[in-house]
Amino acid sequence: MPNPFAFGGRITDPGHFVGRQAELQRIFGALETSHTGQLQHIAVVGPRRIGKSSLLYHITQIYPQCLQHPEKYRVIYVDLDNAQCHTLEGLLGFILKQLGLSYNNHTTLAQFQKEIELLRQKREIYAVLCLDEFEHLTKRKEQFPSEVFEVWRSLGSGSNLAFVTASQTPLGELIQQGNLTSTFHNIFTNISLGVFSDDEARALLAKNTDRPFNESDKSQLIELTEKHPARLQMAAQLLYEEKGKLTIDWVKLKAEYKKQVAHIEPVNVKPRWSHIPQTIFITFPTSIGRFELELFKNNSASDKTALVLGWTTLFLLAAVLLGWVNLEPFVMAWVNKGN
Repeated sequence: MPNPFAFGGRITDPGHFVGRQAELQRIFGALETSHTGQLQHIAVVGPRRIGKSSLLYHITQIYPQCLQHPEKYRVIYVDLDNAQCHTLEGLLGFILKQLGLSYNNHTTLAQFQKEIELLRQKREIYAVLCLDEFEHLTKRKEQFPSEVFEVWRSLGSGSNLAFVTASQTPLGELIQQGNLTSTFHNIFTNISLGVFSDDEARALLAKNTDRPFNESDKSQLIELTEKHPARLQMAAQLLYEEKGKLTIDWVKLKAEYKKQVAHIEPVNVKPRWSHIPQTIFITFPTSIGRFELELFKNNSASDKTALVLGWTTLFLLAAVLLGWVNLEPFVMAWVNKGN
């Protein structure tokens, strides 16, 4: 029997995919909102080799079993590391081809928008793009200027198109690093992809093989790899090979493991509550400010402007509630002016 623990590219066999059930539920829950007329968009963020590509590819394989009305969706995986996707015309044509829509070698942004809108409005089908390695777009500003992301934001906001992206860095930071002015990232909900849970790690190690691991084997591998998916696959691969011998030399195995995974960055696992300050002081007020800006059709303002506006609104609201500001004279003046 061949070694069942593979280390390398994304997992393409859905039968070999393990774990990530919480993340999959959130993603499919976001897509399932189509009945409300408003799709949601997910940005998966995590370090290299943590399993982002496998997760996005897996979505395209299992969505028929995970959505109530899969016939209303076309879900495709796009590897932005693919040379064909390094130009705007190439990427737009590739996406339309995968969706089964009209395309040519010189597809424009306007043509792309029209095809996506027709798919949604006339055929009542939602296109879902799983865009892997999103960094490749923001690094090529000449090919992918702010206009591209603004059109995509318009399609996403109008629920004509849904996005699931994967990147090492949050989209907002990528947009900023690329010196782009788009607010594309503001329509996304982030999912941080980290190491496996203990149950997920043990599920991976419980594969049905001719050289099964006992509980001691599993515990040692989990401790050695700290439940990092790629590291766990590599360590399990080495242990499987050792299981074919009379005795297992753990010292030799660990030494070889360290050589093999030296290029894989460790993951600094943050406490579950670590996102709370960011949410309270940055994300929430920025969302308020962005909502107010959109009311006045100002979608080009920076996140800093939205943050300041949001905090200003919160301070004014607090001042009114605490009685520091009396709005009665302003209200009466407005009423009298109306009369």
